[in-house]
Amino acid sequence: MRGQVSNELLVVVGFILLLFIPLMFVMYLKLGDVNNDLSLLQMHFSAARIAYLINAIGYMGEGSAIITEIYVPENIKRVSFNPNEVVFTANVRGADNDVVQPTSFRISSSGDITRPGRYRIELVNTGTGVSVEIASSEEITA
Repeated sequence: MRGQVSNELLVVVGFILLLFIPLMFVMYLKLGDVNNDLSLLQMHFSAARIAYLINAIGYMGEGSAIITEIYVPENIKRVSFNPNEVVFTANVRGADNDVVQPTSFRISSSGDITRPGRYRIELVNTGTGVSVEIASSEEITA
């Protein structure tokens, strides 16, 4: 009688593993898609935030300024500030994707962001446009 119970227990555990292992495999494959989607959402949020603040500083007039902090996700290739656009470029699902946010004011930048991490960005209205100063993630203290 005891042998029958242990055989039934092995069969039940086997069925559970038979269902559980493929489920874990599918979840592992979906994890990459979730990470890519999260990176795209972070890029959209950061680009929209910078563009919104550039427009706000531009409308406030010469001499106005603000400092903000953004997060640049892991798969980022470049964040650039074109004359009237904020452009985030990243490699997602094997292809380059651009997230572009237009602005109403001309942008002048001290450089581009090419590495992931946290960045502090200072936006200043110079009268002829908005100046973007970038502090790298190493310069930010917690």
